[in-house]
Amino acid sequence: MNNIDFIRSALPETEVLAQLAEECGELVQAALKLRRAMKPDGSPTPCNVSEALRRFYEETADVLVCLKVTNTLWESTSVPTVEIIMREKIARWAYRLGQRRSDK
Repeated sequence: MNNIDFIRSALPETEVLAQLAEECGELVQAALKLRRAMKPDGSPTPCNVSEALRRFYEETADVLVCLKVTNTLWESTSVPTVEIIMREKIARWAYRLGQRRSDK
């Protein structure tokens, strides 16, 4: 049994989802801290860009691990569905950015 399978067997999916929610919140905080470190003319932070980026990567990894452990997301039938939705969202985001540029 690999580690992912062990985690799945040791925890109910509801607990993995709770962990995912917690890690997503920490990723949000890390992203905002990184933004503040990158743009020091805003609200100051004692954290430098290197430290903020390390924390951002750490929290990103935590979120991705939780997603991988979540059974329903990684079933073979749902991965293509998520990838299709991602492509649609990327296209919409790019379209909106292009639309905003043409409005200027």
